[in-house]
Amino acid sequence: MPDGLAWQNTRGNVLGIYMHGLFEDPGALHALFGASAPTLDATFDGLADFIDSHFDAGVLAGLIA
Repeated sequence: MPDGLAWQNTRGNVLGIYMHGLFEDPGALHALFGASAPTLDATFDGLADFIDSHFDAGVLAGLIA
């Protein structure tokens, strides 16, 4: 395994982590993508607004049924 990607002991056990909520943190978004990166909430709000203005009423409910 290349150095710096993970930790592995002599028995082959690997230590891994995940970054839950990373893309919900404005500081992390700014560091990764710049000042104009929207938050996850803003992205979902924009998606909901798009669906509300471009889909006929009941279309999504009909797809689920």
